Amino acid sequence: MAHLHYLLVLGFIGACAIFISLFFRLQMPHFWRLFLLTDFSILIIYLTWDYWAISRRNWYFDTKQIVGSYVFEKMPIEEVLFFVIVPMTTIMTYLALKKLTGWGREAR
Repeated sequence: MAHLHYLLVLGFIGACAIFISLFFRLQMPHFWRLFLLTDFSILIIYLTWDYWAISRRNWYFDTKQIVGSYVFEKMPIEEVLFFVIVPMTTIMTYLALKKLTGWGREAR
């Protein structure tokens, strides 16, 4: 079960994103397009940095806590998922707080 630790944490974070989206009834018709464009930029930058750090052995992952599927031969799939799930949850939390507090509404 230890090999699922990283995935379980990501699953919990993803479940929180789903809960936030459903609980606050977030209407996000343009969210996905903007998110995918933005996250693609994040993926390029951070996965390049991760790959470089892993190649130089400045950064590593505990092989006992990952499932063992790799992208680009060295990067665990969990790391790629991290850079998709965490930004998505962050944006959904922001949108929920904006809806909850009324930020950005014009005074009438």
